[in-house]
Amino acid sequence: MPETTETTSRRKSGFDLDSMSAQELTALIEAAEAKRAEKQEEARNALIEEFRSKAAEIGLDFKTLVPAAAGASAPQPTGRRTRRDAGGSVAVRFRGPNGETWSGRGRMPRWLSAMEASGHKRDEFRV
Repeated sequence: MPETTETTSRRKSGFDLDSMSAQELTALIEAAEAKRAEKQEEARNALIEEFRSKAAEIGLDFKTLVPAAAGASAPQPTGRRTRRDAGGSVAVRFRGPNGETWSGRGRMPRWLSAMEASGHKRDEFRV
């Protein structure tokens, strides 16, 4: 009987995932993630060292080329800044006949659409 890829992959990895409990699988995942992070850090450090040596070969200072990698890794800006008024409430600009309110931002509320459809002007509801 020919071996399936599933059986072959189990033998290669050394783990029979079907027979493992949820706790054992969780521990395996955590160990694999830790090993992955360790290998990525080693690769990163090797690459930085390679860049340092290449920069030295051509007479450049690595710190001036890549300032963030030379020292402690400071968080890099993402390019987007938050607004100063983000998260704050916006003043009411329109008030409907039954006390409904709208700031004038976003989609027009149904009550205002209905009022405009019935012949009213938006400025009639301005606060």
